[in-house]
Amino acid sequence: MESEKQTGRAIRFMLSYVQRHIPRVVSGIVILMAVDLMQLIIPRVVQRTIDHLGASVFQQDFILRNTLFILALAFGMVILRFFWRIFIMGTSRRIERDVREDMFSHLQGLGFSFFNRTQTGDLMALMVNDVNAIRMATGLSFLALTDALFMGSLSLVFILSMNWRIGLLTITPLPLIIFMITRYGPMIQSRFKAVQESFASISSHTQEAFSGIRVIKGYVQEEDQVEKLDSVCSDYVARNMDLIKIWGFFFPAVTLFASMSMTILYLAGGRAVILQNMSFGGFVSFGMYLGLLIWPVIATGWVITLMQRGVASAKRILELMDEKSDVEDRPSSPHVADNGAYSGAARAMDNAGAGNRTGYGEIEIRNLTFGYGGKKVFSGISLIIPAGTSLGVMGGPGSGKTSLVSVLFRLFPVDPGMVFFDGCDINDIPLSVLRGSIGYVPQDPFLFSETVSENIGFGINEELRDRTEIERYARVAAIYDEITDFSEGFDTVVGERGVTLSGGQKQRLCIARALFKNPDIIILDDALSSVDASTESVLLRNIRREMEGKTSIVVSHRVSTVMECDRIVVLRNGEIHEHGNHRELLREGGYYSRLYELQRLEEQVRD
Repeated sequence: MESEKQTGRAIRFMLSYVQRHIPRVVSGIVILMAVDLMQLIIPRVVQRTIDHLGASVFQQDFILRNTLFILALAFGMVILRFFWRIFIMGTSRRIERDVREDMFSHLQGLGFSFFNRTQTGDLMALMVNDVNAIRMATGLSFLALTDALFMGSLSLVFILSMNWRIGLLTITPLPLIIFMITRYGPMIQSRFKAVQESFASISSHTQEAFSGIRVIKGYVQEEDQVEKLDSVCSDYVARNMDLIKIWGFFFPAVTLFASMSMTILYLAGGRAVILQNMSFGGFVSFGMYLGLLIWPVIATGWVITLMQRGVASAKRILELMDEKSDVEDRPSSPHVADNGAYSGAARAMDNAGAGNRTGYGEIEIRNLTFGYGGKKVFSGISLIIPAGTSLGVMGGPGSGKTSLVSVLFRLFPVDPGMVFFDGCDINDIPLSVLRGSIGYVPQDPFLFSETVSENIGFGINEELRDRTEIERYARVAAIYDEITDFSEGFDTVVGERGVTLSGGQKQRLCIARALFKNPDIIILDDALSSVDASTESVLLRNIRREMEGKTSIVVSHRVSTVMECDRIVVLRNGEIHEHGNHRELLREGGYYSRLYELQRLEEQVRD
């Protein structure tokens, strides 16, 4: 019962996209029906022509007229077939585009936790293979279904009107085709779903292998990766073979039943011609109509196959579309849009480089308890970051540094009453406004396979990007000179994930991107780890000057990076273990002080 509900929902899902293009679909079907009518006229013309050849008086003009009429019909069919392909097949491509865009839009709105548990290859298989199956189900299947219903029913009418006894005899094997469709349709659907899942495994493996190609080569694991791919490819072949076995029996069986119909016609129809109960022209015409009837019946099987595959893919896509984000906007109070940093952020998004705003960006954390994946990260921490000040965050691995900054722009859900921006509960602030007010540089810098200029200007609408401002922020991030040394300067394409750049260059480009956004708050999550000490000093000085009067949070494992911050906190096991400024923490003689002495000794050894 549940399976039937899912199937019905999947069909309604596909039809909802067809409804968006009803005028085109209807136009295509009408033109296709016109083509079918022309095909149905031709057997009648052939019958009259053949019967005329057996007449006592032979008229060559009559034969010529009928021949030209058939040629005209054929020419008209060629033209009309072009247009129904444009309308029907073109519409299926538009449906493919719509489904893919809706899926992509839905994915963009899902929470970070979804991507943590979902493989990229699975999503790629959905976006490519499954969407293509829906295109086939809403394109070719509509074409074949129209043929089956319109041309098939009229062919049957013509057959029965010519000789109903012979007609009933010849169509006797055709219900067996319907039985085959009913019997093997569900098996085709389930096995096709298994094929799609196996394809997703191939996509996941290859995507991961290409992304980690440097690690694979560094550990000389090329052969091992090839063996793993061979394993998943073998599974894909095996599942395809299971599907092909059904197809290999299904379609030849359908052809056999169709051939049985023609055999009955030759026996019964030939006897009728001998007994002069049917003209020879009628016999030929009867055979042509039977051929026109057999194709729609066979096409019905094809339609069922395409629909079964489409339904299987639609179910997989619906599973994705049913995913809900664990971080969503709630109905906001009217004052939120005008409150503090968020009105400033909204203006920043509309007008990059409008100048510094002061007084916005106070962050307050009240008794924050937070965790994900069944693991508790924070246990009741409290912290106030006044607007326009800087906070340094330190701590050992797993202490919660990255989790803390992730909470601040709601990558994960936060309970009400725990985090406030300028006095507003973070849950009452629209995500686009909240995140629009923050410039974030992650510890794993990510660049798109675009130009340097496009990567720096990523956070601002393209029409608002000022090339002069892009270059200015490249200077602030201490990477301008290196960019100008590139082959195409700021128009150099950096490659997938910035593969052509060093770690330090990627980090500095990400810093330039965050600053170009002109945010009220900037968060650097270990964003200087790949930068040398001298460059780090220049960068921090530039960032402090650029963010004067604004709030900044600097996460690092190096004391030199956070020592100039107005306040520093040290996290341990999800709690604030130490807090104060640089001098105060040194006097405490705790983790921070010991780390400072250790790193100072390391610098002396290097010198």
